[in-house]
Amino acid sequence: QLLSSNFHVTAIEANKRRSRRLLENLERLQLEEKCEVVVSPGQEWIPEESTRANGIAGILVDVPCSATGTGNRRPDVLRKDQDLGNLLETQEILAKHCVDNILEPGGIMVYATCSLLPRESEDQIHKLIKRGGVETLPFTPGEIPGFDGAIDKNGWLRVLPGVLDGDLRQCDGFFVARLIKL
Repeated sequence: QLLSSNFHVTAIEANKRRSRRLLENLERLQLEEKCEVVVSPGQEWIPEESTRANGIAGILVDVPCSATGTGNRRPDVLRKDQDLGNLLETQEILAKHCVDNILEPGGIMVYATCSLLPRESEDQIHKLIKRGGVETLPFTPGEIPGFDGAIDKNGWLRVLPGVLDGDLRQCDGFFVARLIKL
């Protein structure tokens, strides 16, 4: 959506195979001119000086996670060991890095995960807010059609599989928080 609205997007992806697939999709949609794909761990990437001079107004941080929200389509993820290994640490480091080193003051960070586990979602955002430098920019009813019932008391979006109405009933579970850098 950002690409079709004439924004320039830099996509950071640590996995080479996923990066290749992203490039193929961009070419198929004829959007490769508007998106730079960088193969790098997100927690290590720093924008070039020329990019930083223009400011980074927004970041989508789609963190690596347990994918428990995709259990309807991929039941194997629900049988995995509940030990999340270093995922929680990676999520926290990645979110902090984006706030501390990339996002400009007043910029928006959207933190997303396809996990149903609060420790990968709500808990990570609570920690990030507690450390300072960001606050919630809440989602409001009517802002995202069909998802009003998924907005929690914090203004975050928590979707559980099978609970939305109509065509959205088939939607995977996920969590999204929108934050603004102070």
